[in-house]
Amino acid sequence: MGLLHGFKAKAKRLALEVRKEIDLGPTEEIDPYALAEEYGVDVLTLAESGLPAEAAEYFTTDGSAKFSAALVPFGAGCYVVENHTHNLCRRRSTMAHEMAHVILEHEFKLLITDDKGCRSSSSVVEEEAAEFSGELLVPWEGARWAAFKRWTDDEVANHFNVSIEMARWRMNSTGVRRFAERARKRYR
Repeated sequence: MGLLHGFKAKAKRLALEVRKEIDLGPTEEIDPYALAEEYGVDVLTLAESGLPAEAAEYFTTDGSAKFSAALVPFGAGCYVVENHTHNLCRRRSTMAHEMAHVILEHEFKLLITDDKGCRSSSSVVEEEAAEFSGELLVPWEGARWAAFKRWTDDEVANHFNVSIEMARWRMNSTGVRRFAERARKRYR
């Protein structure tokens, strides 16, 4: 069944609630930066983060693949430091992931940095954030709608302003294409 089995249903419901709070339906593109603003989370680039110039330069050049973003506790809140050199689809996905941590009220854990990049020490927390950010970007209901329209992964990506990989993951992991195909067969 996996660690996330029960969490997936919760993620579906919560993502729709969050979208409703900001007047978005399940078939509309979400702006993770506007979501951060709605939740009072500032977003800084690496250049604005206060990192030593040498570190910021490393993470925006040779070490670019090692750092996408980090959620930084600050007083009673937090802010996000993002790698502004990544392409917009990757940054949107990363921002949705960081906002998932905020919305799910994950506690800050140890941040590990190695040749695989930066990540939380808790795999469950990271899996929840990944699942929830996917629901924010391409909700199950939106994916189902796209499946009934017989959209390709490319069309889904363009509509929701996500990467092809994100669109493919959401369309495959949600099972919406199989759902739509079975429905079509029933009503032929």
